[in-house]
Amino acid sequence: MDNFKTAKLNDAGGDLTKRWFVYYSFRSPETEKFQRFQQWVPQKILTSSGRRASAHEIIVRINKQLRSGFNPFAHMERRYSTITAAMEFVLEIKRTICRKRSYHTYKNLGKSFLDWLKKNNRENMHIEDFNYYHAQEFMDYSKSVLGICNSTYNYRSMHMKTFFALLIKREWIMINPFEKIERLPVEEPEIVSFTVDDLTNMQKNLPGYDYNLYVCACLIFYCFLRPQEIMRLKVEHFQLNSRLVVIPGTVSKNKKHEVVQIPNALVPVLKKLDLNYPGDYFVFTRHLVRGIKEAAPTRMAGYWRKFANEYGIKKNIYSLKHTGAGMAIENGINLRDLQLQLRHWSLEMTQVYLDKFKRRPSEKLANDFPDLGQLGRNNEHEVKPALPPIYMHSLS
Repeated sequence: MDNFKTAKLNDAGGDLTKRWFVYYSFRSPETEKFQRFQQWVPQKILTSSGRRASAHEIIVRINKQLRSGFNPFAHMERRYSTITAAMEFVLEIKRTICRKRSYHTYKNLGKSFLDWLKKNNRENMHIEDFNYYHAQEFMDYSKSVLGICNSTYNYRSMHMKTFFALLIKREWIMINPFEKIERLPVEEPEIVSFTVDDLTNMQKNLPGYDYNLYVCACLIFYCFLRPQEIMRLKVEHFQLNSRLVVIPGTVSKNKKHEVVQIPNALVPVLKKLDLNYPGDYFVFTRHLVRGIKEAAPTRMAGYWRKFANEYGIKKNIYSLKHTGAGMAIENGINLRDLQLQLRHWSLEMTQVYLDKFKRRPSEKLANDFPDLGQLGRNNEHEVKPALPPIYMHSLS
């Protein structure tokens, strides 16, 4: 026997001056009788068709949750919590499960959202009353008042959607008000790579300038490691005999256990690095030397910028990843091997990455493309057309 009756619309007889709502019933665990619950259809929708479309979305979501085991009685105490209390709850959960830098991002967004609520006298609004229109108002405020760019707008929307998804999972609410927020168009970011002169400059000067920084640069170029991952690596993660760098879930960006190959050219570079330390020592701490305390990735960026400014290199150190990937393709490394080294989840992802990086034909096209200047020339024995006969015929 079902403990619920599915959601339906009460349209007030089609009267748009009255409030429409969606209602459903659930069997009370105390009385064993069905009790009605309701959710308002936004009154800001001024047309009958618009309200019916909105009600349909609410009905579909409520019925889906009811069939998935949602219990409104377990949810009742929290539904009357304020939006402020709900956001504070979300941030506390994020604090316990996220890395410090990620939590810092979430905390700043949460503060911005709470400030906006306070400015609009909504800090005591019930969590269930916060709907799509309020969510869109916050995003419009972020764009027009705070002046954030489109990409930041999209990230902000994505994180807010994640916050409210957490509330749905813990049965504070049933519908995510940020679900329908549309992404804004974003220009494709430029992927910058080092020139041959840049690489020659680095190879000539960086080892003597700061060998530890040089090793960091090589780990990005050869192994495609991210700066934050490099700063979390420990001595035990470098398996030189097996020519592997182990990247445990506590280190990798996606929190998955992974390994990358140490190419032959990188082996002598790593052998010169002093790794005669306990396995639990970080390889790069403050000043990029071995130590017991993890340092922020900004340390590496700061040391690199000082070197790059001194030697006239404008690119940031992470551009070495794009450079290494492009040069690997030029040297004939197959796409599957490159996918594994980049730690991409699919070949398609690797192809998209390379398409963005390498939007030019290979040197073979430049060297072998037919020469129009040779069309009317011949040698002592025969005329050698620069184009196939069919094209020669059309030219004539």
